[in-house]
Amino acid sequence: MYAIYTTLKTAIWLGWQEEANWTRTWIYILYAATRPLSLCLILYFLFKAVTDNPAGNADFLSIFVGNAFFTIFLAVAGGISWVVIQDREHYRVIRDIYIVPTPFWVYIAGRGVIMLLIALSSLLIILGFGRLVLGLPIILSQIDWQLLLPAMGLGIVSAVAMGLIFAGVCLITARHSMLLAEGVGALFLLVSGVLYPVDFLPLWARLIGYALPMTYWMEIVRRSFGHAEFSDALVGLSTKANMILLAGLTVVFCVLSAYIFRTCDNYAKRTGKIDQTTHY
Repeated sequence: MYAIYTTLKTAIWLGWQEEANWTRTWIYILYAATRPLSLCLILYFLFKAVTDNPAGNADFLSIFVGNAFFTIFLAVAGGISWVVIQDREHYRVIRDIYIVPTPFWVYIAGRGVIMLLIALSSLLIILGFGRLVLGLPIILSQIDWQLLLPAMGLGIVSAVAMGLIFAGVCLITARHSMLLAEGVGALFLLVSGVLYPVDFLPLWARLIGYALPMTYWMEIVRRSFGHAEFSDALVGLSTKANMILLAGLTVVFCVLSAYIFRTCDNYAKRTGKIDQTTHY
């Protein structure tokens, strides 16, 4: 247990040093929030083109909140997979990390913690911007925290599980797979009902969305903010049913990620791909 704790602690410290040692903490936090905040502003002005008051539109608030929270998934899943490429191709230290007396996934999870903290800080900035600048009715006292916090916990676990799947694939592929998490994340953004209800999707895409925990995570987050009628396809499901589906799919993806990562890890060891460099 002490070895695992030490590895996690060191991985968290190292992750912060690699990400933000080039500037001051508050500058980096603002920098990290720039991209998701820009998308929120784009959405705001798109709504403003068709309605005079986006801040008073319940659908816009649902989209704004969904996009803000989905940044957690993108940061955690993408950050975990990026660790493999960064340590193998750029710093070339992955062989040294593998010889420590703890599983490699523990180190990756530790690196993911700092990604999570950065994403949470970005989330606070986005929500604060929405409340103070855009005038959205985001009031802390009206949020159902008993609903939001469990959903956040399960959603973060599902993001970690997805990140481990991406990391496993990165172990056995060339450095071009660094775009894997970003590409798949964009696909999930399209099918998880983040920017629009899943009702608008064709049947095959809707079925993919129903099989992803992020769909129910975003739905519960919206309900915790008081908006339960964003998607006609999910409005018939009770909040309890959404939570059960989120928990069940999270467990499924955790088991799947453990299997895929272990399989890819063993294959990389057998074939000598652990410390391969593919700068060609």
